[in-house]
Amino acid sequence: MRNGKYGCAVWGCGWVASGHINAYLKHPACEIVGLGSRSLASVEAKQREFGLQCRVYDDFDQILNDPSVDIISICTPNNQHASEAIRAAQAGKHIFVEKPMVIKADDIPVMLDAAASNRVRSLVAFILRFKPLVKLQKKLVSEGELGKVFMANVDYWFGRERKGWMKHKEQTGGAFILAGCHSVDMARYILDSDIVEVTAANAMVGDYYEYPPVETAQVKFANGALGVFTCSLVGDVPYTANLSILGEYGTIVNDQFYLRRFAGQKNFFTLDTGTKQSGDVYDHPFPEMVEHLIECIREDKESPHNLQSAVNSHLACIAICTSAQQNGRKIVIEGSRLLYP
Repeated sequence: MRNGKYGCAVWGCGWVASGHINAYLKHPACEIVGLGSRSLASVEAKQREFGLQCRVYDDFDQILNDPSVDIISICTPNNQHASEAIRAAQAGKHIFVEKPMVIKADDIPVMLDAAASNRVRSLVAFILRFKPLVKLQKKLVSEGELGKVFMANVDYWFGRERKGWMKHKEQTGGAFILAGCHSVDMARYILDSDIVEVTAANAMVGDYYEYPPVETAQVKFANGALGVFTCSLVGDVPYTANLSILGEYGTIVNDQFYLRRFAGQKNFFTLDTGTKQSGDVYDHPFPEMVEHLIECIREDKESPHNLQSAVNSHLACIAICTSAQQNGRKIVIEGSRLLYP
């Protein structure tokens, strides 16, 4: 920290990095000290976009060894997140890591140990947790407004063009790992209940992706609720993140609510929380997320949205991809382990 500001560096200067950069620029306690990428052209593009004069890194070690860097945003391809987050933690840097934080379950305990051992604060970019609508849905469930919840279904559909590394299985991990993890985490977060069983299927649609871009799963939560999850990276469909929650005393379908407490209610009513269905990084709540991370660093407290909080969501997505590849084999999630009964 210098002159009352935290030094922030962004590693990986692709599409999502703009959301991180924009958020740091908006926070009065943050200063962007550098941008990095293996492609200097992408760094220069971000400098032009935001009018930045800052350090340029073409090697991750340069960021780790820079004493002016307090916080690192990791915005690289999926398969690099784990090793980079581990190294950042070992270097004593606070971490804001893009989802997914891992694409392999074996990396999870190593990452958690590195963060804990070096007392760094972490935040995983599960943006939906910071949306006002999701906060309201979670509040209603936690306060018992729906009674016992017995079903939670989610969909992640977004047929946008994804260039470069996102088409490759070894760099991506799979459809749910790449993108549907947002919706998986939303369901788990709102219910405050881990996913404990997964059975999945997939479909190869088109020839752009090296892996099936369509995945579906039947899941079971620790509280007994059941769910059907779907993810599609293809199709003529805008960004769509559906959520349906059914309980004994009420039902939520996205921003529509049907609650027993309102006697005589004939149909769903809609609440406008200002939440926008958008896949644009500028519509994501990155500024609120950076504000939260800075608060955790200042107060030396763990975030409820840290690496540990995201473990079950990641294991569920890995299990979905694995189950689908193994013709719908049931996979059990027990703590930080995947079991194959």
